[in-house]
Amino acid sequence: MARAGSALWLLRHELRLFMFEILGARRDSQRTGVNRKALAVWVILALLIHGFAFMALTDARLSSGTPPLTLLMTVSAVMAGVFTMMMSTGLNTSVTALFERRDLDLLLSSPIPSRSVFTVRLAAIAATSAGLYLFFLTPFAHAGMVLGQWRWLGIYPAIAGMALVSSSLSMLLTLALVRWLGVRRTRVTAQLLGALSGAAMFLLAQAFNSPLGPALQRFVKRLLPLFALGADSIAWLPAKAALGMPLPALLMLAMGGAVFWLTARLTHGFFVDGVQQAAGAARVAKAPPGALRFRFGRGLARTIMVKEWRLIWRDPQLIAQVGLQLMYMLPLLAPLLLGRAVSLPALAAALTFLCGTLSASLGWIVISAEDAPDLLRAAPCSQGTIRRAKLAAVVIPPIAVAALPLCWLAMRQPAAAAAMLLSCTLCALNSALVVAWCARPGLRGDFKARGKGNLASTVFELLTGVGWAGLSFTLLLGLTRSGWTAAVVIGAGLNLLLLIAFAATARFLRQKPA
Repeated sequence: MARAGSALWLLRHELRLFMFEILGARRDSQRTGVNRKALAVWVILALLIHGFAFMALTDARLSSGTPPLTLLMTVSAVMAGVFTMMMSTGLNTSVTALFERRDLDLLLSSPIPSRSVFTVRLAAIAATSAGLYLFFLTPFAHAGMVLGQWRWLGIYPAIAGMALVSSSLSMLLTLALVRWLGVRRTRVTAQLLGALSGAAMFLLAQAFNSPLGPALQRFVKRLLPLFALGADSIAWLPAKAALGMPLPALLMLAMGGAVFWLTARLTHGFFVDGVQQAAGAARVAKAPPGALRFRFGRGLARTIMVKEWRLIWRDPQLIAQVGLQLMYMLPLLAPLLLGRAVSLPALAAALTFLCGTLSASLGWIVISAEDAPDLLRAAPCSQGTIRRAKLAAVVIPPIAVAALPLCWLAMRQPAAAAAMLLSCTLCALNSALVVAWCARPGLRGDFKARGKGNLASTVFELLTGVGWAGLSFTLLLGLTRSGWTAAVVIGAGLNLLLLIAFAATARFLRQKPA
């Protein structure tokens, strides 16, 4: 038991909050505890990963000497991807620690030393960054112990060292952004950087698998001779640590600990300044120039649509979080815009699915996160008009985004472009309706956690997107490749029946208004 007010006591509290968030904390007037269903899911997933790791390592043996260069390169690529994802998690967690939890001003006014508060919060960020990757990678270490391959235990110090380094760099970058850009811009910039670093590996992999892949591979081959490294190079230190070499594992832990200690020691003052800026930041709206003007006559539907788009435009964080989904379209659309050969059925499926997910996100913001639902219900106007205007405000932006590449495609294949536009529109509308039926009311600030505690909405959003993606794939397959064969027609009909069944079930399980 740690002494109340000590650093260990505060760290225990931070880790409890992290576990409650992972396991789905349930707090009410009767009891407080974790969600047993979520805990059971995590336990079953851990057992499955352990079984896969045991089968994978049954025939794998690590040599006692220096691993071969090809193995070092492979493991290094994996570790680079893990470090990138850790940086993404660290940046998002640093933003949460500084700006969103709103408990640091209370902690800094308590008798606990501010240096201890900063060190504990930095350690909690490191634990958060390491927790998920330890969960998925340490089963290989446990399976290695059972099989007598003790060198796989190097996964522990490798992940711990990288977590310490990534959390320190994330906090340093966040504090530097606060100093250079201010609090409001830092929140958006840091979250966007975290999202970009998390999506970088996906975009890179898709770029190599796309029609642009051969050109990128030739470019990489030209660069490799400039970075020719032997098996003894220090660049393979993380890979050697993960493969269980004792000295590299100790060096990884020592390096991570040194970076962590220096960050907590030298940047403590910047942390306190950043917290003070975050606590004192207030956004004051400027009065419009000239005299006050009123403009009427837009109509109810248009007024509601403009109001929803204006509220989203005024929240850069929401734009950054929602707009990140558009990045995943880049590897898909680049070959089309460059005039390369592309699979239109696969492109139609991906574009339709992305329109559905974007519509679901906007639908939650516009419909579920409405700031004044009671005011709209009490308004002396048609509730049907309000609902239709909100649905239009949700559906129009995804269609406008999809229309940009489809206009390019329409100049070459008008029928395929029209079919893709129709599937994207219906998918966006269906996803918006699912959110309107199943999503629970929430706050705009809870956008990232909107799926927690609402399994029905999450499942039906996913099924809707996958169903329409499959239907668009089938339609484009009939238009461009195999023609309208019996198999294509039957597949499209079954897919459409499933979509109708999903929509009817979501409608039946809709949230009843209070």
